[in-house]
Amino acid sequence: MGESVRPVGEVHVLGESRAWPAIAIPVAVLVVVIVVGVVFDLFGWNILAAAAASIIVAVIVRRNAVLADDVGLLVRGRGGLRRSYAWTEIVRLGWVDAGLWGSALTVYPQGGPYDMPGPNSPTTVGRIWRPRRRRLADPLPALLEKHDVKTLTDL
Repeated sequence: MGESVRPVGEVHVLGESRAWPAIAIPVAVLVVVIVVGVVFDLFGWNILAAAAASIIVAVIVRRNAVLADDVGLLVRGRGGLRRSYAWTEIVRLGWVDAGLWGSALTVYPQGGPYDMPGPNSPTTVGRIWRPRRRRLADPLPALLEKHDVKTLTDL
């Protein structure tokens, strides 16, 4: 993993993971497995291991976030804060639903028509598990307009 970077200028939170559902659901499954195991004398070690593993993963990724500063996008994970793409390298940008696993910030970077990733081939910058509810307005539309970046629906 690379070294952690420092943000430049004002930092905007585009999305953060919520840890409590990722921890609460496996804990509930774990409690049910233990109760069923005690009451019916059935104990599934595989379900117990899966629930424990998902709790560990939820605790590890609880601080995942996608941030933006004056230079570009930042991704905060367990390895620290790393720079993803500069605003000048991004053609289109937006959130895509990743199903059960939350949301993913998708970027179409500049490049030639056959570059991977490039303007015709997106890349996932950051993935967050069920984003936190926003208390303030979404900063993404204003940032896209300020840096002259299109949304995913713009052609």
